[in-house]
Amino acid sequence: MPNKQLSIKIGKLPELLDSLGKTPEIENSLWNAEASKNMLDSLYPLDGVEESALEDYRKDWLSRYVYNSNAMEGSTLSLPDTELVLDGEFLPTDGPARYVFAAKGCADGMEMVRRFAREGRPLDADAILMLHQVTALDVQPVLRGTFRPYGYTVRIRDTRVKTADPLEIWDDMEALIHAIDSCNAHPILKAAGFHAMFENIHPFADGNGRTGRQILNWMLLRAGYAPICIRHDTGREYMNCLERWQVFDDPAPLISIISKCIVHEQDSIAGIIDDVRNPPEQSHSMTPPEINGPDDGISQPGI
Repeated sequence: MPNKQLSIKIGKLPELLDSLGKTPEIENSLWNAEASKNMLDSLYPLDGVEESALEDYRKDWLSRYVYNSNAMEGSTLSLPDTELVLDGEFLPTDGPARYVFAAKGCADGMEMVRRFAREGRPLDADAILMLHQVTALDVQPVLRGTFRPYGYTVRIRDTRVKTADPLEIWDDMEALIHAIDSCNAHPILKAAGFHAMFENIHPFADGNGRTGRQILNWMLLRAGYAPICIRHDTGREYMNCLERWQVFDDPAPLISIISKCIVHEQDSIAGIIDDVRNPPEQSHSMTPPEINGPDDGISQPGI
């Protein structure tokens, strides 16, 4: 059945995004992301040692990103197994082979995203179809790189979100792309708005979440921000944030979670560069460190 409400929301998206930047809560989220970006930008250009350190970070980030994005969709590959798969050194025998294909597809899709961003390629339907074809490597070939065919309805599990009718997908996607292109809102707002409506449309038979997160990172990269990795153990919160926008017209939670992820990644990159330029001083004291018991104040960084 036609989803007229979704089409109306897409049409009103530019007006909504333009108004969101004036909301104190959202304005604060954007300010934090901008401050983090400005601090990181001030550290450039980099020398060879610093570039090498960031290459290690990017490799680690890709493994985390692939692991978390696929785990959110049900993959049982662990993070160490994902790292080995991406290095071409491991093929697990105790799980479905499709999870290996999903890992390789997600990594290849992210490489395509980085290339699109470097080349300044505009966001359009053809690019989205190409990205899905590469990313959803575990999906049946006939369903890769093509929008949902007539009669193929999908439902987002555990939500009240109504997706687009297959006959409306092309029109809704074209309208969404036009809405973003014609909008002068902050780039993070545009990326978040596109992501929320893309997932609402759910244009593919499978692989919508992974492809949507690839596009989100594409939009962030081309605007000069670090790509983000949303942890799979916050998946329920992330899905709730999407639903808050899609069903209850409350965009603040999704914008907040995206902005926090941007700040986390950009601060991590800045920290790596700073550590290379200013190595932590080695303590030469013979006094043993104080032992505080199990809770010694050292926190394990999240993946």
